[in-house]
Amino acid sequence: MLSDLPIVLFVAVVANDWLLTRRVRKAIASRRLDCADLEEVRFGGSPLGIVVNLFRFRKLPPADDLSDPDHNAIRLHHRIHQVLVVLLLACIGVLLLRTIAP
Repeated sequence: MLSDLPIVLFVAVVANDWLLTRRVRKAIASRRLDCADLEEVRFGGSPLGIVVNLFRFRKLPPADDLSDPDHNAIRLHHRIHQVLVVLLLACIGVLLLRTIAP
C-alpha cells in the first residue's frame, strides 16, 4: 500500500500542475491576472518541469481582500500544489529510509 502512494501522489502533482498552468493562462488571457512574468508559462510535464513551475509560480502577485476571485483561487491552488509536492517528497524519503534501514 505504501509503495503505491508515491505513484498516486505523482499523478496528483502532474494533474495539479496541468490544471494550475491552465488556470493561470486563462486568467492572464482574460486580463483578470496581471503578471507579465507568467505569460509564457507552460505545463511542466516532467519532474524537473514541475519544480521549475513551482519556482515560476512564486512570482504570482500577493492577493488581498479586493483581489479578483480567480486570483485568490490561483493562490490557493498554488498552495495546494506546494503541499502535494512536499507530501510526495516526504513519501519518497520514507520509502528510501525503509529500504536503506530494514
